[in-house]
Formats: sequence, structure tokens, C-alpha cells
Amino acid sequence: MAALDGSMPAGTRPDEDSPWALTFQGITKRFPGQLAVDDVSFSLAPGQVHALVGENGAGKSTLINILAGEHRQDSGSILLRGEDLVAGHPWERRGLGLAFIHQDPALVGSLTIAENVLLSEGFRNTRFSIIPWAKQYEVAREALVKVGLDVDPRTKLGVLSVAERQLVAVASVLVGPHRVVVFDEPTASLTETEANRLFSLIRTMRDQGVAVLYVSHRLEEIFALADMVTVMREGRRVTTRAVRELNRAKLAQLIIGKESGELVRSVTPSLGGRPVLEVRGLRDRLMRGIDLEVREGEVLGLAGLAGAGRSNVLLSLFGAADSTGIITFHGEQLRLKHPADAIARGIVLVTEERQHDGFVPEFSIWQTITLPWLRRFGRFGWLNIRREIASAKAAMKQFDVRAASPSTHIRELSGGNQQKAILARWLSHDVSLVLLDEPTHGVDIGAKDEIYEIVRGIAARGIPVIIVSDELEELEGLCARVLLLVRGQVVGEMIGKEITKPNMLKVLLAEHPSREEAKNAH
Repeated sequence: MAALDGSMPAGTRPDEDSPWALTFQGITKRFPGQLAVDDVSFSLAPGQVHALVGENGAGKSTLINILAGEHRQDSGSILLRGEDLVAGHPWERRGLGLAFIHQDPALVGSLTIAENVLLSEGFRNTRFSIIPWAKQYEVAREALVKVGLDVDPRTKLGVLSVAERQLVAVASVLVGPHRVVVFDEPTASLTETEANRLFSLIRTMRDQGVAVLYVSHRLEEIFALADMVTVMREGRRVTTRAVRELNRAKLAQLIIGKESGELVRSVTPSLGGRPVLEVRGLRDRLMRGIDLEVREGEVLGLAGLAGAGRSNVLLSLFGAADSTGIITFHGEQLRLKHPADAIARGIVLVTEERQHDGFVPEFSIWQTITLPWLRRFGRFGWLNIRREIASAKAAMKQFDVRAASPSTHIRELSGGNQQKAILARWLSHDVSLVLLDEPTHGVDIGAKDEIYEIVRGIAARGIPVIIVSDELEELEGLCARVLLLVRGQVVGEMIGKEITKPNMLKVLLAEHPSREEAKNAH
């Protein structure tokens, strides 16, 4: 059979009698002032992992939302096993054999873990319409064990971490039969160990004949997992290729339309000049006496597995967490009771979860950028809105925040542009210390390159940076020095050429407690 619009190379189907699991035919979707998806066609075969990649704003999310029933295409059709997938409520997709794992899964915090795992599949009833909860808890427990989550399924979901909630969402897929499963940035909040377990589950699905559509900005995941890859750019399909035909550099070039300097250490990171910050005995519920210092123009990395206390260090230095210890900044001891105290000293923080605590979704871009600095635009209790917007426009230009206008809602931007707007908020003013928690979380390869250059530019101005990242290659490419944290303590330090992913993993995994040890610790 001929490939659909050239999207599938010959030999990728299991056999000539099998229908495609899923086919997109000429999908087009317009929003006011934007052509989000433009005549996109490609197919997924049963028993195949098919990656969908592209920069933020390339149209990937829109295409998935159309498949999920959240949007309706303006033209084109979607075929599920050769049958037209008609418009309907998103919940109806599950009954057709479609399942979705989103980066921010739609779970209910007030329900138990078991109820969330089983909610989308429905609960088994007796003939008297009574739910046999003991059996249901056992079904949920089996699914949770498969994803490596050792928790009581009767626990309320709201007490779990972001990573644990993502694993609950994955477990929900394992309790029902599916023809097509869509994973949209599923590892964004997972540790490497958790991600590897997820990859193993996806390979099992593939071997059982499930078609998997996998969306990720992390190119190493594409090469570790996918059989095929479709590249989108500016709403159009660029190509569909077998992954074995590509290398990392070629795929990056297809995604952004030019050669990428991704993670290239174009300059040797500096160990910095005079000490700026010194921390001694920092403690809270996770940190167990952390000592560190950072110097002028230095990029210091904090590496560690989940629960190591990395984010707590940044929150404490920003005055946003209850902790004890001695913080000396420019030779003066600080007592930070509130983030306003930190901002007044030029200490700024880009948080890990921008959707939850990085911005106000209802605000415009200019309001987002100027929010912490309103006093600079006021006089006698009145805000000079014209000056405020002009300042935001200048910051947008400086940090290449792409939007129709400064009045566009921040929630309408791609992930990369949201992150650049947050960086513009802090870095378009005089600052003394920059704290970055997962600064490239959920952004595309092109935006990553831009953020890396921003970080290098900050350091070149003599401003120290402390960065937390799960992507160890990121620390390798940016940092002059990396501290390795395990169970709230610094267990090692690496400098210069010592900073490599294998070296860091060797220390972190050797120091990481077993599951049994972790239980006993509690």
C-alpha cells in the first residue's frame, strides 16, 4: 500500500492486511489571527512508537487536542482503525480505545489515588450497583506497582508530588485496553529512574500491538524509544522518518530549521571572581545542613534525585520557605522573611512550575513582566501605564518574547515564550543573584538554546547564577561547578571537565537509598 502523503516510508507497517491504528488526513485548524495546524497528514501503525516533535507553537498540542476532542478541526479527518473519528466529548475517546497522558494530567486532588486511577475506565459494580472497593483497590495497587509508585491507593491524591501525580496518570492507562495511547511530555517532572521505568512500560505496550504517539522536547528520549518521528514546524508537517535514519544533530536541524548549538559549551564557564553568597547549615524538612558558596559571574549547578532538597535551597534563598541557617550576601548576613526581602536585595527566582506559581494566567504579557516592579512606575499612588507598557515592550524585544502584542494573555503563549517572559520580568532590571529552577522545563530545543545564551549572558555580566536541573547535560554544558545533593546533604562537588553526566550519575545513584531504606527513614 502507498504511504499516506509520503508520510510513512515503505516497510513500517506490521503487514499489508493490518489497518493503520490512527491516521491524520489533511488536518487544518485556525484560531483568530493564527493558522495553528496547516494540512497535516501522517499515520501510526499498530505496535509502533511514533514521536511527534517540534518547537513550541509548531502545532503539536493543537493536533493532540483535536484528537482528544478538545478542539474540532476546520478541515480534514482523523481515522481510527480506518473508521472516521467523529466529533464528540473527550470522555468518549476512552470508549473508542484512545488514552492520553498529558504533561499536566487532569486528576482530582480531593479523590483517592485509586479513584483517580480507575475514574476514566469506570468502576466495576455488583448486580446490586455496589462498588466492590477491596477488588478495586487491588486493581489500582497492581497498576501503581507497575509504574513504581509504592503508595496506599486509599490515600488522597492531593498529598502527592507533581512527579507522583504523573505516575498515577500513567497507571490509569494500564487498567484498560487501548488501541492508541498518547504521551504528551510525560517525563517533564520525572527522575531518570522513573522515566526509564515509563519507557519500559511503553515498550511493553508497543509489543502488545498498541500504537503510541509520543511527544517530547527531549531528543535523547526520541532516540531511546521511538521507531518513527514526525517533525512539525509553524503548523505544518516537515517530514516523517524512521528514527534510525537520523542523528541528534539532523533531527535538531529539522525541528528548528537551522543548525542548533544545543548544549555546546561554546565558552568555558568561569569559576567566578569574589565570593558573593555564602550559606552555612541550611535546614528544613528535606535539607540536612547544606553549605555552599557562589562567586561573581559563576554558574553553580545543583544536581540530585527527587527529594534531595535542591528546590528547597532556592526557595530558602528567595525567602519563600521556612528554613534555618546562616546566609551571608555581599558580606552581610541576611534574614529573608518574605520574597519581597529577597527582591529588594536583587535576588530573583524562576520557579520550576511556571503554570502554577510563575505567572497569573489572566494577566497580559506586560502585566506579567512588570508585576514585581510596580513601584518603579508609580507616583503619588498612581501607576503610569504608558511607561509600564513601554518598559515591558523593551524587555520583550530584549528577550525575544514572540507575541502579537504586549496585551496578549500570558497563558496564550507557547511554553518557551512564557519562560522567556518570566526571565524578562526579572532580568530586565538590575539583579545581584539569579536562581533558576528547571529553567528549560517543557520548552523546545530552539527556546532552550536561547535560554542557555541568556544564562551565559547573565554570568558574563558578573552576576552569579544557581541552577537546578534534572537534565544533567544541561548542567554539564552551563556550569563551572556542580554540587551533588542526596537526601538533603551535599555529597560531592565537581569542577570543570569533571562535570559529566556519567560522573554525576555515578555519585547520585551510589548514594541514593534503596526503597526499603527510604521506608525505614520515614
